[in-house]
Amino acid sequence: MDQSRHQESRFSGTDGARLTLLDSACTAGDLDEVELLRLALEQAVAAAGALGGVAHLGGPATGKLQLAALGGLPQSVARPWEALELDGPAAPARAARERRPVWVASRRPDDTPSADGAPEVLAGVGAAGALALPLPGANGPAGTLALLTAEAPDADRLRFLTRLAEVTGEALTKADTPAGGLLPWWTGSGSRLREAMAGVRVATWEWDLVTGELLLDDAALETIAGVAGLYEWDSRVETWMQRVHPDDLAGVLSAIKHAIAAHEVYSVEYRVRALDGRVGWVELRGHTTYAPDGTPLRMTGTGWDTTATRMTEQVVTRVLGHMPDAFLIVDPADWRVLYANSQAQLLGSEPVALVGRAPWEAVAGLEEGELKAHFEEAVRSDRPLTAVVQVGETWQRLRLVVVEPYLVVYVADVTAEVDAERAAAERARRISALTDALAQALTTQDVVDAVAAQILPPFGANGVLVHAMTDDRLRLVGAVGYPPDLLERLRHQDAGALLADRAPRFLSSAAELVHRYPALAGLADADGALTWAMLPLVASGRHVGSCLLAFDRPQPFSNDNGGLLIALSGLVAQALERARLYDSEHNRARQLQQHLLPSLLPELPALSAAARYRPAGDHCEVGGDWYDTIPLSAERVALVIGDVMGHGLREAITMSRLRTAVSTLSTLDHPPEEMLAHLNDIAGELGDDQYVTCLYAVYDPTTGVCTLASAGHPPPAVVPPGGRPYFVDLEVGPPLGTAQMPYRSTQITLPEGSLLVLYTDGLVCLAGSDPGGGLAGLAGVLATAAPGQRGAGARGPGDDAEWLQNLCDTVTQALPRPAGHPSDDAAILAARVHRLPAGDIASWDLPFEPSSAGTARKLIRGQLTAWGLPDLIMPTELIVSELIGNTVRHATGPVGLRLIRGTTLTCEVYDGSQSAPRVRHAALMDESGRGLQLVGAMAHRWGTRYTSSGSKTLWTEQLIP
Repeated sequence: MDQSRHQESRFSGTDGARLTLLDSACTAGDLDEVELLRLALEQAVAAAGALGGVAHLGGPATGKLQLAALGGLPQSVARPWEALELDGPAAPARAARERRPVWVASRRPDDTPSADGAPEVLAGVGAAGALALPLPGANGPAGTLALLTAEAPDADRLRFLTRLAEVTGEALTKADTPAGGLLPWWTGSGSRLREAMAGVRVATWEWDLVTGELLLDDAALETIAGVAGLYEWDSRVETWMQRVHPDDLAGVLSAIKHAIAAHEVYSVEYRVRALDGRVGWVELRGHTTYAPDGTPLRMTGTGWDTTATRMTEQVVTRVLGHMPDAFLIVDPADWRVLYANSQAQLLGSEPVALVGRAPWEAVAGLEEGELKAHFEEAVRSDRPLTAVVQVGETWQRLRLVVVEPYLVVYVADVTAEVDAERAAAERARRISALTDALAQALTTQDVVDAVAAQILPPFGANGVLVHAMTDDRLRLVGAVGYPPDLLERLRHQDAGALLADRAPRFLSSAAELVHRYPALAGLADADGALTWAMLPLVASGRHVGSCLLAFDRPQPFSNDNGGLLIALSGLVAQALERARLYDSEHNRARQLQQHLLPSLLPELPALSAAARYRPAGDHCEVGGDWYDTIPLSAERVALVIGDVMGHGLREAITMSRLRTAVSTLSTLDHPPEEMLAHLNDIAGELGDDQYVTCLYAVYDPTTGVCTLASAGHPPPAVVPPGGRPYFVDLEVGPPLGTAQMPYRSTQITLPEGSLLVLYTDGLVCLAGSDPGGGLAGLAGVLATAAPGQRGAGARGPGDDAEWLQNLCDTVTQALPRPAGHPSDDAAILAARVHRLPAGDIASWDLPFEPSSAGTARKLIRGQLTAWGLPDLIMPTELIVSELIGNTVRHATGPVGLRLIRGTTLTCEVYDGSQSAPRVRHAALMDESGRGLQLVGAMAHRWGTRYTSSGSKTLWTEQLIP
């Protein structure tokens, strides 16, 4: 050993490591001959950079070499070297015979095939030649290593490979001989394999095709020969063939012929019959060795006794045949069914029709794509897979299990399960849909509509009556599927009998309905129903109503349908109770809204007006939009519109307070900009989180001038006679309560018959959207609905009232709720303005002296006589005398007098003073201080206003008889 190590020390690097590895494996002593040859062959192939190699055992003692191991080569290439005669020309035979390395080239230098023994082994892998190394033994070579290389090895490689062969030969002398003899080289090698083969008693045999001699080893004699009852073996193949079952003999001979002719592995399983009649099964595998000219020489192989397996398969087949579920074995190569038990008819086809075909080819209604995808997934994942597929009107559950190399499919009919799951899913869907619909239902009618949409169609009902408890009585609150006249009769009938039933009842005839609920007798003849379901509506343990479903077909109220209806009735009861509370609150909110807005606009000679309020929605609370028309002195009219942002009681209160403030402040005759300033102070006291817009306009019918001021409000629209609508260009101030800034007014002159339209932004969606788009939409509607020539020449409110109301309806309906503000309410105030006739106005300028009072009395007598108002001459003279006398005494000139005949007789006295007259309480002996008291007693109302030029006006109004 020391000498060997000294020799190996000449090799360094990888070569030295290879020799050390091989030496260590030999020293361990756990490898037999074949395993040692395989290890040496692997190291030699790697060291030489060879394409592959073979290892043989044998030598001069046996006269031949037997292939024992294969490395890196397919079996078809190595087969010609399976058994070599020692005196043959092959490279391994020469190396063993000459006891030296031999290199055999595949071709001569003149590119002709070599004649020195290079067989087709070299040509099969494209090798340049073969290097054969003898493995030295005690009495000559024990075997050889042959490497197929792309080129001849150099001297260094040859030296190392020679040393590797020497180490291998020395180890062979110490290695164990394989138990049971040398296995065929194609079965692999290794001690574990041999132990396993010994455990299962694998037989080996060799059939000389030339002499017909059939050699069996000990395992073969014990197994396959024993199955055939050949206890005394004569080594003749004819003796064996006599034991082959007659039904299988033709197939066996055909398989032998085909394997030899096609150079393929012989593999067959067939029955053999002993002399006593017993039948067994054997499985044989083998390969054929050929002479250089292609003549078959021998067939060598292995065999097993498969009788027990076959008998087990027969038992398993009988068991599978009686399984309650269908059972298939499928070949994953082409998805053909190899086996189908009798229950496979569940798939709609006879089992015999399934075998040999893919399932989707044999069964009508199977989708190839779906089923094939399940098969592929099961094979790909290599784990059990469950899938449910539809076959015609049935549902089949497939359990797919890979049992190499096949796919096993268990099939069970689960139609009933699928139907039950679908029914449960449908019930859940119905409950969910009804729950969603009832969750969105606010009013009682919404609840009835939800019941009609979500319960009637699924259950096949054609009518429903919903009664609710009101004042301890059941009253009809909603119905679907019944004529109005029948419903009218039912509303006046006491349905108290329904209170007696707190449990649901399913009525199968009209007679039962009439007997149980006499108040519903009219249904028996009117609705054409045949069965009914009476469901009490109970919420929180309290009876809140009832729901009666009518069916025009007989209904078998099963546990499923009945239970579902009872469950749904609980949801309806809860929703109905919420809806009744909402209806009550909603009605109160609507009444509050109606009381907060003016019920009727006053009829005035200056203008005709109409207004509309559009709630944000049926389900919204009260809003903060308001409008009003307020008569002022001298037949002037104030038009106001405002918007408190938001909805609810707080916004409604804010709106009411501001509207009251406007009505109160209007008695002081403030101009629009001052009016907004006062409202701004009031809104500021209401809180910082209030956002209020307002537009205030004053129209004077004596001049046609309209003065406007805006606090964050959109501009009004004007439609002049014969013209197109336009929007007033006015300066917009901040919303009320947001800033202390002065407001500015804008004056425009409106021709007779002009249409003035005030509105809130909920009508045009100005906030947060395109202002131009909203205003353009309003202008378009006004241009169509209010052409300028409509009503031209009209006088008085009676001529325009109905038309203006229709106009407001048209505008609110034509302008949809803006997408940006779906919950914003809207208000519109439309007014057609009129001028007072010149004959109803009389004015004079008077000198600033006491005598002007007498002059004024003369002028009044003449004008009132001309107007036909003699009853007002004396009180008017008295009023004017006191006003002018008070002006001359306490104010400055100039002095003016104006009379206006309208709904009242207005008397105005102008002066240049800013001081306001005060009513004094004169003592008994005072000579003055009673003038304004006298004026107040004679006039219907009186007051003072100031003009933009700095003068003031004292005015009185008297009712015209």
